Amino acid sequence: MGLSFTFHSPTKILFGRGSLQELGEQVKRLGGKALLVTGRRFARRYGYIDRLTSLMEEAGVEVALFDRVEPNPSFETVEEGALTARKTGVDVVVGFGGGSALDAAKAIALLCVQGGRAKDYVYPYVVEEPVLPIVAIPTTCGTGSEVTKFSVLTDVKAKRKTVVAGGPLIPKVAILDPEVLRHLPRDLTVYTALDAFSHAIEAYWSKASQPISDLFALESMKILLKDLEKAAQDVEARDVLHYASLLAGLAINQAGTTVVHAMGYYLTTYHDVHHGLSNAVFLPVAVRLNAPAIPDKVARLADYLGLEYESVEAAARLIEESLARLEDRLGVPRRLGELGVDRSEVEVFVKETLSYRRNIENNPRELTEDDVRSLFMEII
Repeated sequence: MGLSFTFHSPTKILFGRGSLQELGEQVKRLGGKALLVTGRRFARRYGYIDRLTSLMEEAGVEVALFDRVEPNPSFETVEEGALTARKTGVDVVVGFGGGSALDAAKAIALLCVQGGRAKDYVYPYVVEEPVLPIVAIPTTCGTGSEVTKFSVLTDVKAKRKTVVAGGPLIPKVAILDPEVLRHLPRDLTVYTALDAFSHAIEAYWSKASQPISDLFALESMKILLKDLEKAAQDVEARDVLHYASLLAGLAINQAGTTVVHAMGYYLTTYHDVHHGLSNAVFLPVAVRLNAPAIPDKVARLADYLGLEYESVEAAARLIEESLARLEDRLGVPRRLGELGVDRSEVEVFVKETLSYRRNIENNPRELTEDDVRSLFMEII
């Protein structure tokens, strides 16, 4: 059977130390008045609000500010941001921060133009309407949101992660300046990089995977397994983490995520666990869970990583063990109990995990309640 796939990535990517200096000129090409969307602490603490504002104003761009984005942004927050955007009359949105700030910027760009409530656009709705142009500047090494069509928002009342998705949400420009990673604490460096790894491996084994996304995913995984431990300690070595996160973002934009994210959402919404850590705790066992359904991909990944093995089963064990050892060396919890989860939560966990149909249906192995229940009990 011949190859057949579609690959779409319209984002202009500026990567490298000092690339943040290009912000003003890039924004000016898209509009004359920008809304800077960011979180509540990081950008102000390290002087980035003033710096970003100056860069845009020096290029002749007026700037309005919305700095109220919380971790795991809510419907209410992005609706407030859209109201600010409309009141100030902006024509371009600049997102600066981790995944939360970038996802909020996308939703604000949508709601500012199209109106309505955030919940009106939640998947399975597909955004096709025009949005304000978006410039994305990631400050962590895990989101990938700077090149994706996804905006992940939290329905606080329902304790549920939701996804707003569609091609118009893909940023026009992504600026990845590794200099900003020097301010990232070690634990967030680790958690966000492991989030990037989860993006890469899930895109790689997903039902929607394709040849180009596979290339991005493979290279991202190889970089992270090789360099994460050093880069967690050495801020001067973090350029590669930014690059690996970018590659993983390009991969999930085409191929999506799977069971790891479906399980991780429970930890974030019910226990307020960082999204990257929520995914990381499930990564090793997810390899074992899915490996029987993707023998060719297991072998290709093992070969790409330079592992020596005598069977596909052995290759899967080596990949699982490589991940587990890396997480152990980094001090990442691998038991749900360490994150405050009790075994009495198992049935709620199973129900919530399987309710994320977009992720579950994209998983290479069909999953039953017993599969999810067994996995939970194994790592509680």
